[in-house]
Amino acid sequence: MVKRKRHSKKPLSEAKLTLRTKRGRQVLTEEEKIRRTTKELEAEIARLKAAKREATLAKNRRRRQPKPIKERKALDHQPVLAGQRMDRKARIAARKAKAEERAAAKERRRQEKELKERQGAEEVDMQGALGKDFFATDDVEAPDAGLGSAGASAGASAGTVVEVATVKAS
Repeated sequence: MVKRKRHSKKPLSEAKLTLRTKRGRQVLTEEEKIRRTTKELEAEIARLKAAKREATLAKNRRRRQPKPIKERKALDHQPVLAGQRMDRKARIAARKAKAEERAAAKERRRQEKELKERQGAEEVDMQGALGKDFFATDDVEAPDAGLGSAGASAGASAGTVVEVATVKAS
């Protein structure tokens, strides 16, 4: 029968061993491991996590950098002729010109309206404008001449259609 092991022995490959002499005898002593508290271990883990986070952030910042420009444009590629102050002067001048145009258009419309009103209020001599031939009543009879003036006004108010006879001039 095989003798069973009563306890598990530590592997010698991991342990650091040193030979010392104690009271005249050589003793093989294992180097003691540095033991740390849980607080110290947690602090170290937090430090390592922070360092890793910083490294990833730095890596992302490097990735976000724009690609280097292969062909750079000349310094005078898009030159600025004036500047903000000159741009402002140009905008103000354009605004003044626009206002003057609007005022001129408003004055022109007012004058046209005034002319139209004056022409509308003018009395025109119809016989002078159209000529006496237009209003000639030679040999033409009114369709309701037999009724007189009362019949003519009654027919006009009733909405009757009046036929006009045409006379050929010979």
